[in-house]
Amino acid sequence: MCHAEVTSAGKLRYCAHCGWQKKQTESQLRLNLKMVPIAFAVMVLILGFMFFRSGARTQNAGLIAFFLTFPLIALTVSYIVTRRNLKILLAQPAPSAVAAAAGATIGVGSVTPTLAPQYEATLKTSPPRTLRMSRRGTFHLTLTLAVLFVFVGVILVQLYRAWAAAHSFAAFGFREWGLAGFALLLLLMLVSQWRAMDRERDLLTNGEVAAARITQKFGSRNASAIKYEFEDSSGQKHSSTGTDYTQKLEEGMSVPVFYDRENPSRQVPACGTFHEVVLKEESRSGIS
Repeated sequence: MCHAEVTSAGKLRYCAHCGWQKKQTESQLRLNLKMVPIAFAVMVLILGFMFFRSGARTQNAGLIAFFLTFPLIALTVSYIVTRRNLKILLAQPAPSAVAAAAGATIGVGSVTPTLAPQYEATLKTSPPRTLRMSRRGTFHLTLTLAVLFVFVGVILVQLYRAWAAAHSFAAFGFREWGLAGFALLLLLMLVSQWRAMDRERDLLTNGEVAAARITQKFGSRNASAIKYEFEDSSGQKHSSTGTDYTQKLEEGMSVPVFYDRENPSRQVPACGTFHEVVLKEESRSGIS
């Protein structure tokens, strides 16, 4: 609000000068600290259950370690980083009263939503639009497929070994059927993700676009969630929430929202998509 440089706490941001989002960031960091030990305890319980269920055989212990080592390391690192960020935040001096008052004045006076230049061009597009996969979408899809193939591949090898021992599914026990169910769940998640991306492509290609004002922002470790509102082509107001993968939007800003004219509840903000619209200027220059 006071236009001072913000302080980053992981994916969260706050201003130590005027106190912008400082309380929200502190609350989120404290919540993260409470959740990490709980998640760690659940992972340990799962590890113990699977270890004793498998009879402590060497090959089963290796498989269990493969599935649970990386999540346990990630939880430990997350706890250490979150605790450090909270310590830095609490060490910040109290916000200056003058700066806070100035920030409040700026906040009240700034009623005109701001749009990034690429978003202004996006608002001028009309269906059908030409799309391309964004870098974010390419990374997400590649990572998802890589993790899926690794886990499903390991599971299929284990199931084949169990089947080859007797050439029958009769030898399958709780562990084998559990692994088969987990593999099926991963495949269903992939199908669900693919359908969501297909709906996203349809909205960006053929949907209407409107400027939505961000009314609230929620910080998280992986991405920011935003609440926004907009008016459709008939003048009816709509409000919804979405993900801000850019991590650059703030309350009071504006972002394009693609929606279905016949069913405006089907909508997606431009900051929460894995695709992007190819603008006419880019098409003429051969970038697309």
